[in-house]
Amino acid sequence: MRLRAALDLFDPRGRLSAPAYRHRVIRLLLAFFGLLCAAIWLAGLGLRWPALLIFAGQIPLAGAALAQTARRLHDRDRTGWWLAPYGVVEALGVLPLERWVDRYPEVVIGLVLAMLGFSAWFLIETLLRPGTRGPNRFGPMP
Repeated sequence: MRLRAALDLFDPRGRLSAPAYRHRVIRLLLAFFGLLCAAIWLAGLGLRWPALLIFAGQIPLAGAALAQTARRLHDRDRTGWWLAPYGVVEALGVLPLERWVDRYPEVVIGLVLAMLGFSAWFLIETLLRPGTRGPNRFGPMP
């Protein structure tokens, strides 16, 4: 039964209610940061390969979080492809904006505000808003 529940974390099909999504994401984040802390601790002890192996354990957790977010988007009657613009916004966050802020301050401010606005909308959409009532194209209400 536990194996079935674990495999269900990687299934993006169907719908997931907001409370169930919050519960699953909190558990995944705790596991993710627990592994990160363990990897940092081992690396600090000079145990590089065990640290890398533990760090690599975060990859399945990220995959499970993506699948659960797709299911949550389905509950809002949106496709999982809404994860793509969110990924782009997150990827923009690693740009060296501090290098450009002196030359193009308006552009950098506009980009940061757009990123912040989209991220806030995405968090509200997935964490706070209820799903569509009744069945939708992704299945019955959870």
